[in-house]
Amino acid sequence: MTRPRESQTCKLLLAGVLLAVQLTEAPVARAQNEEETPGQTESKEKPEAEFRQEIVVTSTHPELPSAIEIPGSEIQAVSDQDLAEAMRRQDGLDAIRRGPVNLDPNVRGLVETEVGVFVDGTRTFAAGPARMDSDLSHVSPHMVERMQVVKGPYALAWGAGTLAAINLETYRPTFGTGGFNARGGVRYSDNASRTDTFGGIWGTGDSWRFNLLLNSRQGSDYEDGAGNQIPGNYESNESRLNFGFQPNKSMVIDFLIGYQEQSDIDYAGRILDASYFYTRSYGIDLTWNPANDNITEVFAQVYNNRKDHLMNNDEKPTAQPNPNRIPPFGIDVDLPTESNTAGARAHVSWGDGEWSWKAGADFYTVDQTATRSIARRDTGFVVFSDIVWPAAKIEDLGGYFQGVYRQDDFELGGTLRADLVDASAGEVSNFFADNTRGALDQSETNVSVALSARWGLSDNWALTAGVGQAVRTASVLERYSDRFPSAKFQVAAEFMGDPGIEPETGRQLDIGLQYVASRLTFTINGFYRVIDDYITVMPDPDLPRRLPLSPPVVFRYITGDEAEVVGGEFQLTHAVSDWVSWRAGISYLDGEDTFFNEPLFGLPPPSARLGVRFGPPNERYWLDLGGLLVDAQDDVAASRLEQPSAGYGVVDLMGGYQIGNGLNLRLGVENVGDKRYVNHLNSLNPFTRDRIPEMGRNIVVAIEYRP
Repeated sequence: MTRPRESQTCKLLLAGVLLAVQLTEAPVARAQNEEETPGQTESKEKPEAEFRQEIVVTSTHPELPSAIEIPGSEIQAVSDQDLAEAMRRQDGLDAIRRGPVNLDPNVRGLVETEVGVFVDGTRTFAAGPARMDSDLSHVSPHMVERMQVVKGPYALAWGAGTLAAINLETYRPTFGTGGFNARGGVRYSDNASRTDTFGGIWGTGDSWRFNLLLNSRQGSDYEDGAGNQIPGNYESNESRLNFGFQPNKSMVIDFLIGYQEQSDIDYAGRILDASYFYTRSYGIDLTWNPANDNITEVFAQVYNNRKDHLMNNDEKPTAQPNPNRIPPFGIDVDLPTESNTAGARAHVSWGDGEWSWKAGADFYTVDQTATRSIARRDTGFVVFSDIVWPAAKIEDLGGYFQGVYRQDDFELGGTLRADLVDASAGEVSNFFADNTRGALDQSETNVSVALSARWGLSDNWALTAGVGQAVRTASVLERYSDRFPSAKFQVAAEFMGDPGIEPETGRQLDIGLQYVASRLTFTINGFYRVIDDYITVMPDPDLPRRLPLSPPVVFRYITGDEAEVVGGEFQLTHAVSDWVSWRAGISYLDGEDTFFNEPLFGLPPPSARLGVRFGPPNERYWLDLGGLLVDAQDDVAASRLEQPSAGYGVVDLMGGYQIGNGLNLRLGVENVGDKRYVNHLNSLNPFTRDRIPEMGRNIVVAIEYRP
């Protein structure tokens, strides 16, 4: 496999970490409950009426104890306006920036529909063909109590096509705690004049509970580290209501309602901007815990997610006349889209001694429609109108069977899943029909399977391992795109779909080692992944472009050969004293597309993280200094127009103080050195071919009340 040049920074950091492990005093075994799994972070009972956030990252079945549990301060203590942006702070996770918000998650190099995204268990898909929104971008960071990330094909019980998976759980208070609670806050960032205001109230009784949260976010153009102005306007307003009641002690019914309106969003990495997104989500959950010695839970859910989206080119160069360009007149692009998902899922769980079992089924249908119209701005004459998403639909009916075996020092999970997939489309252009193969309507049967385990080797050491296969059906864009830009491949070229394209089959092997003591914790995780029938693109010189302003070569989506990726993460935390702790982490990926015999497109370069935290055990006040070191990425997919990127280092300084009575103040400076840098995954500006830079120095002030 082709390998990027090794990072000296990562080597030095690893040497320092290993030296620290050797010099650390002999670890003290934690006082553990007899039932606690060796190597698992000691759990603390959460007060029932509190709202506390956490991020959980694992490379095994999500039903097994998590390798990494990160306090919600990782979300709340920074100025991130977006959940995928918060993921960038975790080893092995990253995100693609196309604009100021709605970043697209990257999990160990997996992107777009390779990463299954679920919100309270419901399936959700992007509303824009150009993925101006990711699958999880229509959920406020303040509404999420738990973000669970599975870095492999082990969340098969969540849904179909999950080569990796993310599930967001919004807050639901516990029945019977009584009374009402409220929380709220405001943040301000001086770079881009970002504001983030939120407020919520929740209450519970013996047979009822509710949670209502409102959030408003907005920002303007920002400066990179060199003082350049980067388009960054956006506005987002959101509300979410959860209401539940208990008809009896064994049954719970929850109603989930959400609405979000985003408007006037700049996309420096797209040929168009977003006029708006309107997202409405509805769901009903029923949970029944029968009085039965074997059956532990019966669950059912129905849901509907509806998204409307409109794009425009009002502030793009194409809107202005240019006599040296074809066409010389300014054009007016109108591109309304819809992406509507409806689904249901159900399962029954039962236990038998050391074994617990689950059998379930789920179904979703996603309907996506988009029509593009191009008109002259000077006369209003419509030059042409074409179909981007031709009333396309993908339906998936899946069933699974799962078993989990638990002993004091050993746990094993296994899942077998099968999916029946139907893909169809409405009217397509004559050009599409004449230049693609196969019928528009396609059917597949996909089988996925995964097995993972965790061994407690001693009071401090634990070993994890997993192997799995997940099958992902091709997306609507990969099947039915009629010379429309691709989101995955960054460039503003035109791409042609293939209705009969084969599904991807991802196979992955994971091995991990964990060590947990009273003051020292570290984990090492490595993996190897092969994606058979990898969906990629190749140039087709025989296809004429649709728009004269597009690059001259049109690409086709194709079923390639294999995509091979090897990599892993190393993470360490060490409490030097009750007042001082430090942390370190390394991420590494290397991949190859065997069809083109070149590096795999869109892999993050090696990176290293360092940080130190000061503060008393009660965290009444704290100071956190963090650094990120990223290597250059020189090995790129040149045949798909991927460009190399330079390495960089960034330092952040954050601090907090508990004023009292639930009131917290946070202050910080992000990118202290005002460094100009670009994340390798960021999209290219289609008019300048430069990657979108990240924000320069940014001063953050936040105040929040939570009980």
